[in-house]
Amino acid sequence: AAYDSRAAAMRLPGAPGYAAPAAPHAPPAAAPTPPAAAGGMAPRPAATPTNNGLSSSESLVDAISTASTTAALAEALREVEQWQWTSDQEAGMKRCKMYVPEQPALAAFYVSSVNEWKLLQPRVLVLTPSSYFRVKYDQKSGKVEHYRKTPLRDVLSLEKTADGLKIYLRGQDGRAGPQKWYQRLERKVAQISTGSKDNAFSGRVKDEFYYAREYRPSLPAGAPLSADQVTDVLAAALHKTAELHRDSLPADGAPFEPPPVLTTDERRQILHDRKAAARAEEERAEREAAEAELRHAVEVASASRELEPKTSSQINSAVLSRPIKRARRAVEADASLISRAEQLKAELEEEHRVRVEAERLERERAEREAATAELEA
Repeated sequence: AAYDSRAAAMRLPGAPGYAAPAAPHAPPAAAPTPPAAAGGMAPRPAATPTNNGLSSSESLVDAISTASTTAALAEALREVEQWQWTSDQEAGMKRCKMYVPEQPALAAFYVSSVNEWKLLQPRVLVLTPSSYFRVKYDQKSGKVEHYRKTPLRDVLSLEKTADGLKIYLRGQDGRAGPQKWYQRLERKVAQISTGSKDNAFSGRVKDEFYYAREYRPSLPAGAPLSADQVTDVLAAALHKTAELHRDSLPADGAPFEPPPVLTTDERRQILHDRKAAARAEEERAEREAAEAELRHAVEVASASRELEPKTSSQINSAVLSRPIKRARRAVEADASLISRAEQLKAELEEEHRVRVEAERLERERAEREAATAELEA
């Protein structure tokens, strides 16, 4: 599937500031070389600086989304090399692309990785046909210090945030942060206090949005593309590469789905709908259980009316009290069943009152007759 969420982040036709995109794969217009930046790091000229890079980013996302082979995707991603990287960044991306153990390297992006302490770390993301690598590159020494490989099959979803791209994974990427430490401690304390070893007291359910790593585009000042547009390109590249990798696997292999690209609002809506569905299921189960309990109580109470002869203690109206309260609390419980049970309870209470009064009068009569007979004797 094509990258469906790019329209949520880009200006659509008819919106203010929209300009028709340039023809795909059109040769870039020559642009004057900008002056060198401070520190001697001269940025390269932009490939397509028209309309602040909007047309270029849209065309690139379209080219990525329509690529049918890895070779076509690599050709589309060659435009990333023409962005206004500094000379140090350009040298770092080339070094990182050569360093990673999987080849060919399709593209490299300079990013800021948000670690477990919410600190920004300069990194290079290198994309290969089956994985992506987060590489730490030292610009001063020109050396790669270390890298971390993430298979594309471990990517569950991609979320475009206000600042960059958040990648949700199957497991922890790097060290766990203080938030997860606190959740583990909270779960452990709850397990010790209750004597339970399950995860019922863990603060947050480990769903597909539990493990995440966020990346923010890192472009030099004056780049023709905004960070928002670079995020679109990065998300489209990851999604399309995972899709092509899925299609290249043998049919009898372990299947996986390419990660969908979401916005933050879409992720929140997914979680909201999931919570609403879980709540509706709990309400349905409670409603059915409450109605079943009330029906059974009605049968027991009705049977107490059929006893002949019977005493006041045998008229069982109390058996209806708790089931009626439970059914009232249940969402959308059978109103006719509740009404019938309440009416039966009222009738039984009246019968119980009448029976108690009759038994009292009978006891008084017997006592009076016995007292009279004793006095006469």
